[in-house]
Amino acid sequence: MKTSIILILTVLLFNLNLNGQTRTIFGRVISEDLEPLPMLGIQGSDSLILGQTDMDGRFKISIPQETDSLLFRYLGMEWTDIRLKKDCDSIEIIMLYSGTYDFMSSKKIDRIRKERFDELPKLHSDAVKEGLFSTNTICYEREFKPDKPILDSISKVLKEERKANKNDFKDLNIGDVVKIPFGLDTSEKRISTHYSLCSNCTDEDYDYVIKGEIINKHRRKLILEIKITEMQPYNSLEYGGKILNVGSDFKYEMKYFEVIIDK
Repeated sequence: MKTSIILILTVLLFNLNLNGQTRTIFGRVISEDLEPLPMLGIQGSDSLILGQTDMDGRFKISIPQETDSLLFRYLGMEWTDIRLKKDCDSIEIIMLYSGTYDFMSSKKIDRIRKERFDELPKLHSDAVKEGLFSTNTICYEREFKPDKPILDSISKVLKEERKANKNDFKDLNIGDVVKIPFGLDTSEKRISTHYSLCSNCTDEDYDYVIKGEIINKHRRKLILEIKITEMQPYNSLEYGGKILNVGSDFKYEMKYFEVIIDK
C-alpha cells in the first residue's frame, strides 16, 4: 500500500514539474487583407519548428517557459518576429505581404513598409469587427525592422559586380572567343540567363555554357553580339523567342551578366 501511494505521488509531482516547464500558446494568424493563413510555420528563437496553423489560420503550441519570442513564416509574407509577454498566452497576428518595390531607393521602400506597419492596429480592430479576432488587446511586442541595411549591402555587391563586368567588357575585342553562362530548363529545352555572384567562374559553375565569337559590341548598354561556335549537348535551343544553334548569333547584355573568359 505504501509503495502504491509513493508511486502515485511521484507521478503527480513529475507531471506538476513537467507542466511547470512548458507554456501553451494559442491564437490565429491572418494576412493584411484579413484572410486566414493556413499551414503557416511557427518557430522559436532557436529556429526549432514548434508547430503550424490549421486551415483557418489557428494554432495551439506548447513551448518551454523560457521561450520569449516566436517567428512566423509564410510564403509571400514578411517574416514576423514577436516578443511574448508573460501574462498573455492568446496571440493574434496580422502578417504583411512581401511587396515588390522595383526601381525604388531603400529609404523609400522602408518608408512604404513603415506606413503599412503602422496600419496594423487598425487592421487588428477590423479583424475583431469581422469576427476573425477575439479581442482588441495586442499582448505581444512587435518592432518594425528596416530593410535598408540589407538592401544597401546587396546594392553595394551588385555595384561591384557591374563594375567588374564593365571592365571585362572594355577588355574584350571583336573576334575574341568567350563562353556565355546560362541557366537551363532541360524539361522544355529552354535557356534563360541568370546573374552570377561569383567571379572568374569555370564551366562547371553553371548549368549550361555556349561558346561563341564576338562579332560586335554596343558600349552604351554593354551588349555583345555573339556568333555561336559550339554548344553541347543540344544542337538547338530556344532563347528569347529565337532558336539558337551553331552559326546563330544573339545579343548578350554584360551590364548585369558576366561572361567566362579563357585566359
